Amino acid sequence: MQLPHTAPPQTSNTRSQTAGLSVAVVEENNEIREFITKVIASHGHDVVGLGCAEEIDTSASTRPIDMLIVDLHLPNDEGLSLVRRFRAAQPLEGVIILSSRHSIDDKVKGYNCGADIVLKKPVSTEELMAAINSIARRLLNQGTVAELAKLNQFSMDIEKLILSGPLGKVGLTDTETQLIAALSRAPGQRLETKQLMAILKLETSSFSKSAFEVRVVRLRKKLITVGADKLCIRSIRMQGYQLSTTLKIH
Repeated sequence: MQLPHTAPPQTSNTRSQTAGLSVAVVEENNEIREFITKVIASHGHDVVGLGCAEEIDTSASTRPIDMLIVDLHLPNDEGLSLVRRFRAAQPLEGVIILSSRHSIDDKVKGYNCGADIVLKKPVSTEELMAAINSIARRLLNQGTVAELAKLNQFSMDIEKLILSGPLGKVGLTDTETQLIAALSRAPGQRLETKQLMAILKLETSSFSKSAFEVRVVRLRKKLITVGADKLCIRSIRMQGYQLSTTLKIH
């Protein structure tokens, strides 16, 4: 992929509206990765360049990631796998895929994995930054909703299995109700995975942690639907989960 060695012009208005994202670029080619990170940083974003999919876990544990930019064709199909994992853990963050193959099938694979935008390699800096700014505006709007949510208390009706927030109401399953109630009542609204599985009467020997994570992701999406912040249920690596939203139970 050959990128032009000039960054696109930017206005102060564009910078003020879309700068400040935490971006991770996963690209195997050192020269391309270095150039992309420099371009993104020059537009006011905090960016880290990673050489492989494995490095994303370490990076995510030390800094939040608002946007993932990944080469679709990393070795061993790691690009597709990484996008799936990131989207499952961060359903509302931005994902841009860069693909050297230009077939419709490759584009469809990218979107099906959870990408917001799929760009063809080689990509110009102008098109790349336009894509980043487009997603940044969406994330900015989400932040506005999150600020509104802080002013409104969330509530859950245990008998009716209904979760309510500033953006409306949504039905819960009995398991979801138990899960959110347990987190809400725990010290610091935080519990280990094994504690939550015990509360739900799930046998750790027969019920995998990945299957449990799917349940948490579904509950997180419901909280977000009624207006909660995207980090309303935080996954604490190698430990458990923490509810970051004030919840009234009745």
